Amino acid sequence: MRIKHTIFFLLVCFSSLTIHAQNTDLADTFQLEEIVVAGTRMPVTGVVAAPSVNIASEEINLHMGHSLMDALSHTEGVQAMDIGVGFSKPMIRGLGFQRVVVSENGVKQEGQQWGADHGLEIDAFHVDGVMVVKGPASVLYGSDAMGGAIEILPPVIPYEDTLSGEVLFQHQSVCSGMSGSAMLAIKRKKVYSQIRYTERHWGDYRVPADSFTYLSMRLPINDRRLKNTAGKERSANGLLAFRHKKYEGRLNISDNYQKSGFFSGAHGIPNNSNMLSDGDKWNIDLPYSLVNHFKVSSTNKWTTEKTQTMFVLGFQQNHREEWSKFHTHTVGQQPPAVDPDKELMLDLRTISGKMQFRLTSSDEWEHYIGVSASFQKNEIGGYGFLIPSYRRGEYGAYYLVNYKPSDVWAFNASARYDISHIHTEAHGNDVGEVVRDFNDYSLAIGAVYTPKDGHEWRGSIGRAYRLPSANELTSNGVHHGAFRHELGDSSLVGEQGWQADLSYSLRRERVELSLSPFFSYYPHFISLHPTGQWSTLPDAGQIYKYVDAPATFFGGETRLKVKLVRDLFYQFSGEYVRTYDYESHTATPFSPPATMRNTISWERKRWQAYAECQSVATQRRVCHNEDETPGYNLLNVGGKVEIKISSRKLSLHVNARNLLNTYHLNHLNFYRKIELPEAGVDIQSTIRFTF
Repeated sequence: MRIKHTIFFLLVCFSSLTIHAQNTDLADTFQLEEIVVAGTRMPVTGVVAAPSVNIASEEINLHMGHSLMDALSHTEGVQAMDIGVGFSKPMIRGLGFQRVVVSENGVKQEGQQWGADHGLEIDAFHVDGVMVVKGPASVLYGSDAMGGAIEILPPVIPYEDTLSGEVLFQHQSVCSGMSGSAMLAIKRKKVYSQIRYTERHWGDYRVPADSFTYLSMRLPINDRRLKNTAGKERSANGLLAFRHKKYEGRLNISDNYQKSGFFSGAHGIPNNSNMLSDGDKWNIDLPYSLVNHFKVSSTNKWTTEKTQTMFVLGFQQNHREEWSKFHTHTVGQQPPAVDPDKELMLDLRTISGKMQFRLTSSDEWEHYIGVSASFQKNEIGGYGFLIPSYRRGEYGAYYLVNYKPSDVWAFNASARYDISHIHTEAHGNDVGEVVRDFNDYSLAIGAVYTPKDGHEWRGSIGRAYRLPSANELTSNGVHHGAFRHELGDSSLVGEQGWQADLSYSLRRERVELSLSPFFSYYPHFISLHPTGQWSTLPDAGQIYKYVDAPATFFGGETRLKVKLVRDLFYQFSGEYVRTYDYESHTATPFSPPATMRNTISWERKRWQAYAECQSVATQRRVCHNEDETPGYNLLNVGGKVEIKISSRKLSLHVNARNLLNTYHLNHLNFYRKIELPEAGVDIQSTIRFTF
């Protein structure tokens, strides 16, 4: 298994660099160290008018659920699109799939090109902080950031020589899950090294229901557990950093392995016999998936008083397999001689690079110039088919300028141009060869007005684009986990859109308020529409087709936090998105319902407790052949306590989600199609020791 070799390699590098650091003379001054560290923590996206929000690690830990996206979904405007049990992917202001970039260590996380039901292969315990960019971010992150970006911030390198570490254990009641993670870091003169290993195991999930519906058939859920939803995950992460005078370099290596079962009622056609309990909640039986995501990235920076040159190089291999008892996808198909139960194999390799130059010509002006390139090769296997093998290249150049003439006003402008080439291979499943070239531009302007202390206005308008992905152009196969036959369209053009943002924030001693309305118009918007036609392929379900049509999105987010009395706070947050497709005259598919949260919290130094009522509205504005989803209210409670002993800290987090075990359906969950409810009451406990 690759992860074992990765761990061994990380340990060797960790030890050798530590020894090397002990023999290295420290030539940097303290002032130079401070300048470099500050530049490292602040991402490029910290431009003056970007509608963004920073999420600290403390908030992520407090709301950590089944995945990193569960924690981020507490941020207004960010939704978690569930793609099964325990896995989800990001959606920002109603835009998801390939429209939201997740960036880690300056490299875009790849793997979403295969389709909609692939989550983020990122160790949630390895995340120190996150910045969410709402709205078009194509200028900075490339085509796939048309809807926004989630940037995982790099760890801060300490100033002084130190040895630090962390050990944590976590338990989840809803799936009997057990997780453990350990981190060790050493800063010695010019060298900083860090390693982390995480392992998670979980059993079949509990739900507050005894049955579910599949094509008008009512099928049982034995013991209220979803059979074959157990899984395991192993992650290894390593960081080697070196600083000397004007140079800082970072090498990041990560390997994430997941094996998880598919719910027996969500793959193929379920029946009473295959829904019978096997008596083992930990068993991972057919059908199941295997995912391994290996990533290496190198970041190099040369910083002077007025300039900074940065070069980022990354390599990723995302390997996915889906195993299921052989069943025909075409008439007369015979099982393969080797691995007859391997339904799908997808192997995506990506090499990417970016070079950026920053010039701070004065206290008022700051310029960014950059170029980027990426190359992808995807290979397929298995007896099933979803997308063909393909090669893709993308090249871009961008310019961004910030101007701050005074403490009251700040402005920025940016532009980017990209070209792309994709070549897909012909396949016997009625898929011909596709060779397409795309090119387009994005731009944005914005301003910040701060008339006096506590008040701030932000506004921006921009044009964004997105180049079609391989699955949108060429998919033609059964997607069992999503209950559909997906059909691409090789004639699709790139997505284009204009978006305007306005935000106001007020910060006073006892009150914090923010309002963020937005409006978007897309003359070309690609969406996966349910056609109402049934596929002729076995066990395929309804045909969903990628179509291009004009669409609008508008809505906004709000947050209010009030200090009631000493240490007692009330917080309200809400979000609303309204979508409209001009051809179908309905909402676009997978439009999120309106959501609000009312929270009472008590915060005193090392103690914190909260009670939250999460209210989700009924979603009646749906696309043709898409089901409406009733609204619901959930009660969530939690808290934490920290105990400090010298330089050591012991913390305990306890969160109870869906405390009343309420039956509810998530409109954004793929399992919504079979009326499968969300998980029941889940009490999550985390013990964390840091030194």
